[in-house]
Amino acid sequence: MKTAAAAGAGLLILPTGARVGAAAPSNKLNVALIGAYGRALAHYDPIASENVVALCDVNEDHIAIAAERFPNAKHYVDWRTCLEQKDLDAIICCTTDHTHAFVATWAMNRGLHVYCEKPLANSVAEARLVRETYLKNKDKIATQCGMQRHARTSTG
Repeated sequence: MKTAAAAGAGLLILPTGARVGAAAPSNKLNVALIGAYGRALAHYDPIASENVVALCDVNEDHIAIAAERFPNAKHYVDWRTCLEQKDLDAIICCTTDHTHAFVATWAMNRGLHVYCEKPLANSVAEARLVRETYLKNKDKIATQCGMQRHARTSTG
């Protein structure tokens, strides 16, 4: 009886609507922003409603800028180490072009959803590797390659 009462009291503390619908904590993705400046700046507002749990950039000054917006995120200078963070659901890859295929492939191999800026790959071999990795995981993950202004969603 005491356990049931305590559980019921806990529900009263949460704000109205926080337990269900779009505002439910379980509906938020734990996102890593890999490449935290440049093109990444365009993603700050769209991902602000998610749980940004990791920031990664080889330039620590860029991480500091992103950390002003996402103060609770862990910081990494190596994307391989970042991808080892256990609580990740998805990544946004805004690294230099020649690393996109590698970051996307490693993330998909870990079962993470991937949004990657263009170009996805710099050679046919890289593109085939990304495709092969995607096909092995396609029933478990969502992916998108950004085309900047050509990848808008309708708002009504």
